[in-house]
Amino acid sequence: MALSAVAVMLLSLLHEQPMHPYQLHQTLVQRGSTRLVRVNAGAVYHGVERLERDGLVEAAGTERAGRRPERTTYRLTDEGRAAFAEQLAHLLGDEHAEHPLLPVGLSEAHHLPADLVQRELRRRLDRESAHRDALRARYDELRGLGLPRRYLLDVEYELALLDARVPWLAAALDDLAAGRLGWGEPKPDEFVRARLRARSTPDAVPPSGA
Repeated sequence: MALSAVAVMLLSLLHEQPMHPYQLHQTLVQRGSTRLVRVNAGAVYHGVERLERDGLVEAAGTERAGRRPERTTYRLTDEGRAAFAEQLAHLLGDEHAEHPLLPVGLSEAHHLPADLVQRELRRRLDRESAHRDALRARYDELRGLGLPRRYLLDVEYELALLDARVPWLAAALDDLAAGRLGWGEPKPDEFVRARLRARSTPDAVPPSGA
């Protein structure tokens, strides 16, 4: 059974202890898990309903605090534990199609004026730099409190991506500002001719890594 990312996060929390949907949502927010999956309170309630319908969770009881409506607490079933473990292994080891939008923008950026590209990439660089700094500060805080690394591997992975992307963006902006990218110039004639020759030779073997 394929599980959505939201379902995995909900099953993960219920793997720790029974919770009601409001508590599930609050815990996701408090732990910063909403940077991994886009989820609101409504999605949590619908997610729990589907998990119950599929037999992966079951009601463990109800409670009422003051004048608040009754809240149903849910727990994992044996089927839920098995499905959770299976999906986690799939997420870790299998190939997943990812289509981030930044590469799409970069591939077609040459259609825009250089100053506009600089402005937009600068906005992205500032935002990602700030996010990287905040994430690293939070990581250092949690490690300083004694949280083992095994609970923070997702944060380390995101920081590694940011540590690669932020310097690349800064270098690309420097090259663009210095005119080293030849922005606005047509494709070199020799490239156009070489590409035409390659297309007219169907049996040609592309170079390694092409």
